[in-house]
Amino acid sequence: MDLSIDSDLFYSLDSIDNLSDASSDCVHLSDLLHNTFSPFPKNLNLCHINAQSIPSHYSELLSTFISNCIHACLVSESFLKPSLPTTSFSLPGYILIRNDRIDKGCGGVAIYLRADIKYKILATSSPHYNKGMEYIVLELNFNTVKFMLGVVYAPPNSDYLDALELLLATHLPEYEHAVLMGDFNTCLLQDSARSRKFLTLTSSLNLHIPKLDPTHHVNDSHSLIDHILTSSSERIATHGQFTASGFSHHDLIFASYKLRIPKLKPKIIFQRNFASMDHERLADDAASTDWIQIERIDNIDDKVKCFNSLVTDLLDRHAPLHPVRMKRPPAPWLTPAIRKQMAYRDALRRKHKKDPSEANWNNFKFVRNRCNQMIRNAKRRHIHSSVENCSSKNLWQFLHSLGLGRCRKDQPLSVDKDGLNRHFSSPPHILDPVTKALTISNIQALPIAASSPLHFTPVTETDIKKIILSIPSKAVGSDGIGRDMLLPILPFILSSITSIINFSLSSGTFPTLWKLAFMVPVPKISSPVEFKHYRPISILPFLSKVLERVVLRQFSNFLSSNNLLNPLQSGFRPSHSTCSALIKITDDLRKAVDDSQLTLLTLLDFSNAFNCVDHDILLSILRSLNMSGSVTEWFSSYLSGRRQRIRSDDIESDWCDVTAGVPQGGVLSPILFSVFINTLVSVLKFTSYHLYADDLQLYVSCGPGDVLEAIDKMTADLDAVKNWTANYGLLVNPSKTLVMFVGSRYHLARLRNGPLPPVIFNGVTLPYCDSVKNLGLHIQNNLSWELHVSEISRKIYASMHGLKRLQNFLPYSTKVTLVNSLLLPIIDYADVCYPDLTEELLDKLDRLLNLCIRYIFGLRKYDHVTDFRNKLKWLNIRHRRNAHIVSLVYGIVYNPCAPSYLTDRFSFFDFTDRPQRSSRNLLFRTPEHNAAGYSDSFTVSAVRLWNQLPLHIRQSQSIETFKSKVRLHYLQKQNNQQQI
Repeated sequence: MDLSIDSDLFYSLDSIDNLSDASSDCVHLSDLLHNTFSPFPKNLNLCHINAQSIPSHYSELLSTFISNCIHACLVSESFLKPSLPTTSFSLPGYILIRNDRIDKGCGGVAIYLRADIKYKILATSSPHYNKGMEYIVLELNFNTVKFMLGVVYAPPNSDYLDALELLLATHLPEYEHAVLMGDFNTCLLQDSARSRKFLTLTSSLNLHIPKLDPTHHVNDSHSLIDHILTSSSERIATHGQFTASGFSHHDLIFASYKLRIPKLKPKIIFQRNFASMDHERLADDAASTDWIQIERIDNIDDKVKCFNSLVTDLLDRHAPLHPVRMKRPPAPWLTPAIRKQMAYRDALRRKHKKDPSEANWNNFKFVRNRCNQMIRNAKRRHIHSSVENCSSKNLWQFLHSLGLGRCRKDQPLSVDKDGLNRHFSSPPHILDPVTKALTISNIQALPIAASSPLHFTPVTETDIKKIILSIPSKAVGSDGIGRDMLLPILPFILSSITSIINFSLSSGTFPTLWKLAFMVPVPKISSPVEFKHYRPISILPFLSKVLERVVLRQFSNFLSSNNLLNPLQSGFRPSHSTCSALIKITDDLRKAVDDSQLTLLTLLDFSNAFNCVDHDILLSILRSLNMSGSVTEWFSSYLSGRRQRIRSDDIESDWCDVTAGVPQGGVLSPILFSVFINTLVSVLKFTSYHLYADDLQLYVSCGPGDVLEAIDKMTADLDAVKNWTANYGLLVNPSKTLVMFVGSRYHLARLRNGPLPPVIFNGVTLPYCDSVKNLGLHIQNNLSWELHVSEISRKIYASMHGLKRLQNFLPYSTKVTLVNSLLLPIIDYADVCYPDLTEELLDKLDRLLNLCIRYIFGLRKYDHVTDFRNKLKWLNIRHRRNAHIVSLVYGIVYNPCAPSYLTDRFSFFDFTDRPQRSSRNLLFRTPEHNAAGYSDSFTVSAVRLWNQLPLHIRQSQSIETFKSKVRLHYLQKQNNQQQI
């Protein structure tokens, strides 16, 4: 055996005696499994392993389960947690179905199922630890045959047999074929009450237990606690066990069940090889192509068809579509030499089982430790070399392949594809025709909003080029034309694209080919079983996005110049954000507390709002804004005649018509929805409000003696909202609508002295909450922030859980990138909304920041981080938040698109209008307030911090310069404080 790998890093094995017997038996576990199952390629081949931590033994999983002959690998004691993404522990060709234990460490079960097998989840145990049995039971669908497959883990000393009997009695009678495998922690080598009850239970259910040798080995103790339960012993073609020392003290058990399985079809995709394309020849052919013929065509659809044909023919000659068989090695760092070492390790373990001597055990431990070190170092070298050779553009793609960051993992649908497509394309509510006609009539009676109508103006080639280059998406839509196809020939086709877009604008028509969308279903949960468990991602034609961006620019300018959008709508508008909306709401709540008032806050939840938009009503609203006839025709053409289909891997559904809603994934969809919901607030008579897209917040303040009046006002406006939504076709979900009184601790305590009448919406009583989650910010009724800081802490530790796996494998610069991208945004989000944090909570956030620093530098828990923070040039949490506040103020003051509800809060001494940056001292007036509590609001804190800045910083000529100067200012201040 070759043991020379990494000889500079590892000890030689020359000193180990008596290894010849083991060397002759060195076969890797994956080869043993392949040799066992390969004679039975048409059977259902199953394995079970007590992994005792998938994260710790992920390399073993990758190296073991690589045979296409294995249809399912069942895992007990998976040790997975919800914070660990499925993509971090995927096996090529398999999907991971998991049931994690969430209240206590260890435990959990999972199934790696071959991706081409259709399944549905029959039953899972509660994820909350109760010392009981943990399980997943699936139904596998093989054409006309259905099979029940389950994995079970019973913790030691758990009384699980009654629960097991109930589970099997519920589902087993429905299936002729069934197999359960797992760690039952019931030793059948012992004649005990537990083992007798287990055998009686299985016999009564007509289950058979194929014979195995002891499966659990600790020192000289051997027990048979891993079992196979099957409905038919005659159908077990072969079964057995193998030593799996790379995982745990448990053997891997396996069975081949006689059931005809459809042959695995290789995944083949068609793609173009742009890298090997001859660009000079392509340019010559593009220059000789007759693009002018497109401009002579007088129909938008024919123009697009001609353009697509010319582009496709050109690329077919130079970069034709060719089939690519998708194949990915299980792990690039698992080299043949390492696999030999793993096989050698397992052989030594088998030798120790036959002859359990101390010498054999020591030899096994030595080789096991060496093998683990080889894997770690090979993985570290692979990751380092990959990261160092990656461009910044491809870095995240590589990190996603390691399971870091948010990445979408395609997996086979577990629901009917055509039914899911109908679910995506059908509106959840169809408006009554009479109600709809009345609503349109009322809209038509409204006065025209703008003084002059909107007319689309032609765009230039320069405009189109900028838009094309600004769209990063490489996805190819239904027309087969992608960004990578257009860029190499852009100088030759730019005029044609511009001509098509300008013709669309002038003719009031949107190309039919650009209305077809591919929908990729993405699971919302780890194991989806219903339509509602999926959300769609829309793949639209690339050039349709270009046209939509052209329209968006002109439409947005029209709305802005005529002040047609509600100033308290913060969704999808330049310089508006969830943060600006939250500042408005939290400061209004603080102001009420400052005035010794209580505030009744209600957060409404619209159900699937974008899909409920009625086209006819939306078009009537657009006409009321004073759109010209051709513009209205264009929007009508844009909305009508749309179709979509599910397309994921090799799965395609039928096409479905989309009859309502703004296009999912469309560039124009957010602003169209904002226009649609714009009139909602006109029905509000008693409450203040704020909108962020379809998130509506209502609140009314009152004195402590006027609570009943405030509740009546809120109920009245909620009734008005209900009537409006009924007329416009939107749905509000009362069960997700939240109500809370906000005030000082003193006034809240008095409020609890007597019963409060409920707030009722659409016949549903809304319970009062102590806290709500509003646009990602947890607001407590006394405006303390313990809950939100705890949630930040939870998210940081959950994210860190995933990052820690690769802490020792990633270079310093990549860890800094990961922390800046994945962790710091969690800490920074909406931090300007709560300048009134207590010192205790600030210290807690500072410790989270220190945790990030320790991750980057590999420090221990109690190591000091000051020097390392200085090396990173990071601000501590207090200065970091202050820098964010003053940077936001700079944008509020000098950005003309800043929300008016924030600009109105700030006024300079001696100036009524916005001053020049060079003007005098640029100092704000401090807003008047009564109590000390409001002095820590955003508005007052921002004024105080701004006025404390040196004049040369306040006079910065750009936001980038300002942020740079502010950072240096606070770094200097931080260093001075450290030296004291």
